[in-house]
Amino acid sequence: MRSIAYAEGSTDTSKFPIIVRMAQKRNKRRTKGHSRSERTTESRSERTTEAQSRAARGKAKQGPSDTEVLQESGRFRVQGYEKPDGGGSKRTNRGSKRTNRRVTQKGFIERLGELVSADDIIEAGRRLGALKRQRKVDLPALVQATVAAMSPIPGAETSALVNYLSITGVPLVPSSFYDRFSPEFAALMQELAGRAVQMVREVSPDDRGIHDYGVLLDRFDDVQAADGCCAILKCLASRWAPSTSKKRPAGYKINAVISLRDHLPTAIDVTAQRRHDNAALPEDVLRPNTLTFFDLGYIDTERFVDMTLRGAFFLTRLKTNHNPIIHRVRTGRGRRLEARGLRLDEALDSGVLDFDRGLIDIDVVLESGGRKATVRVAGIEDEEGDRWWYLTNVGREILGPSDVGQAYRLRWDIELLFKQLKSGAGLKAVLAWRSSAVLAFLYAKIVALCLARLLELSVEEQHGPHATTQLALLLTLSRSMPLLLGVFMQQRGVTLAEFEQRIIMIASIVARSRRQRRERAKRKRRQALGGSNR
Repeated sequence: MRSIAYAEGSTDTSKFPIIVRMAQKRNKRRTKGHSRSERTTESRSERTTEAQSRAARGKAKQGPSDTEVLQESGRFRVQGYEKPDGGGSKRTNRGSKRTNRRVTQKGFIERLGELVSADDIIEAGRRLGALKRQRKVDLPALVQATVAAMSPIPGAETSALVNYLSITGVPLVPSSFYDRFSPEFAALMQELAGRAVQMVREVSPDDRGIHDYGVLLDRFDDVQAADGCCAILKCLASRWAPSTSKKRPAGYKINAVISLRDHLPTAIDVTAQRRHDNAALPEDVLRPNTLTFFDLGYIDTERFVDMTLRGAFFLTRLKTNHNPIIHRVRTGRGRRLEARGLRLDEALDSGVLDFDRGLIDIDVVLESGGRKATVRVAGIEDEEGDRWWYLTNVGREILGPSDVGQAYRLRWDIELLFKQLKSGAGLKAVLAWRSSAVLAFLYAKIVALCLARLLELSVEEQHGPHATTQLALLLTLSRSMPLLLGVFMQQRGVTLAEFEQRIIMIASIVARSRRQRRERAKRKRRQALGGSNR
């Protein structure tokens, strides 16, 4: 093959072979492509910046996210009980009968009117941002409708819609009504729940429940129980409330601390169901001179050491893998001096320590972060040989080793509270997927609990004490909600003719909404089967 030499700097492409001309074309295309890619990168950067600014404007317009709402409005606090200045407890007549003084002095309907007063709701709504224009939303009616949505039928939002239409008589599309459950409205319901709890505590008799708790209420400012319960949500809520189940990916957890004086919550933290109980405990209500019962999910050595050093008291069961070091044996058979410094399991297995008439009471040392605290471990062995172990820092002069197990049974009262919320107040019927709506209905259920307590006080005033459960009172209140809705409508001057028109309007709106949901479900099934979308 001949070798072809080219003059350096030559520009006459007509004399070049075909290979050279193709190479020059490739270089030219590469140069054009490079400039085009630079322009594309610049335009893409501009579009990204513009999209980010649009997203920021849209986020500012839409408000906070569900996670932010959960962090801001998912914390419920009510001022707890404290002993009056000068020492001593208010309950000085321990063991006596209940006082005969009038405690409520007002009827149930009057107390209900004070709690859901239109003027107070409008003032709080404007202060919290839940009300901007009264023409757009009837805020007092929305609060009343949400509280009255105690039906156990799934779909508390639909129940609230029916109540709202009954009270106002204004036609409203369901989607527009659901948009009213904003983060600001959740904050309003949170404040209303706090007011309801305080109202119950102001009118409750001082010696209420004294026969159940005896010396505990005399020695401590308050006796509390801490626990959590879970509730399932729609799958759409999984982004802010992920659960531990694959079949039901969304759920939230209610971490509550209740006062055993009135069985009402002192603190509630709402978190995603996936979060552990120990990390979600409301720590700020574990005040000095209060006794708190814990479940096994709240075992935390650092917390117990801190509570002991601050003068706060606890009582919980001892985990099987929690093996503390014995400091001193107070009750128990065996070689007590040899048991000092041994682990509890080691002392029991070696025969150094054994039960004395079914009881063991020892001092143990807890250590965390360089800090130490001496607490108690009480063991109880029943006639069948079953053993129960408890960890506490309550003194023996208050709770002996045989009394510890009996006192721990009081923790069951918080389980009854969760039962009342779910079955009596209709918490299981909440199918909302936005965090603001879930929180609004949760606080509405707390208001319903307080209304049941006020109803109990009114019944006792007129007919004397009755042996009834709180769940029965809640179910009674739920069945009586149509009467309360009638009271709200009477206050607005609704006539019989208007009442009939509202029934027809509610039937048409709810039936139309249900038919639309059924049609959407049918279309989805057809699409899944590959059929026609018509």
